[in-house]
Amino acid sequence: MFSSPSSDTSPSLDTSPSLNIQIQIIKEPFITANVFGPECNAAEDDELHKTYAEGIHSTPESQAAKMALAFDDSIATFQWVKQMLESPFPGKSFVFVHDHAFLDPRGYTHTFLIRNPYRLFPSWKRFLVKLMPSFIEKPFSDMAKYAVPVKFGYGELYDVMVHVQENFGHTPIVVDADDLQANPASVLRQYCHSLGMEFKESMLQWEAGDKIVDTWIASKNILQGNKMQEGGYYEHALKSTEFHLPEELPSR
Repeated sequence: MFSSPSSDTSPSLDTSPSLNIQIQIIKEPFITANVFGPECNAAEDDELHKTYAEGIHSTPESQAAKMALAFDDSIATFQWVKQMLESPFPGKSFVFVHDHAFLDPRGYTHTFLIRNPYRLFPSWKRFLVKLMPSFIEKPFSDMAKYAVPVKFGYGELYDVMVHVQENFGHTPIVVDADDLQANPASVLRQYCHSLGMEFKESMLQWEAGDKIVDTWIASKNILQGNKMQEGGYYEHALKSTEFHLPEELPSR
């Protein structure tokens, strides 16, 4: 999702520290509300949720989780997240929010990044098995719905896309992950044009490492999650320096 939001209502979150950056990244705020917030959809005795939380909390706190832009999960209700996203971001020209198919804040142009199911489900399974090895024999349909939604993510994304088309008056942007990896310059150039944003060649390469995470707005748990010994979810992205060609499509 993308926007330059404007609103008179602002939660108590300092979004303008001494970081000279014009683009604000907000990472999975609705995921935070759904998995860790006071309205969390996980049962108290849920084995995966307990293992995940214990793994995060037993990991030495990362520098990013101490930043002023890291918010505590205890305040992350769905309404708080929506209010935060619709608030002004002083000094920011663009705001990008990465999240799953949840409530839709006003003032954003919605982008749907889609991935071939033959790639998505094995990757998703590997992530869950890292957290809980016993899940190797467990089908997706038997897993908790906060971890695996009823329509397996694809149905939920489609529902949000239809909602955006019918209620927001603009056509959502759809980007295929394989297309992005195979032709990053072409896809990003078209994407920036759709947003009214200048494309720069520097978008195609970046510095490896997690320093950029210090500038994100995200919950402490989301930022801390990558530091877990097993199941860190930014590892490959943070080690990269450019887009790589997509690997051969796995067989079913």
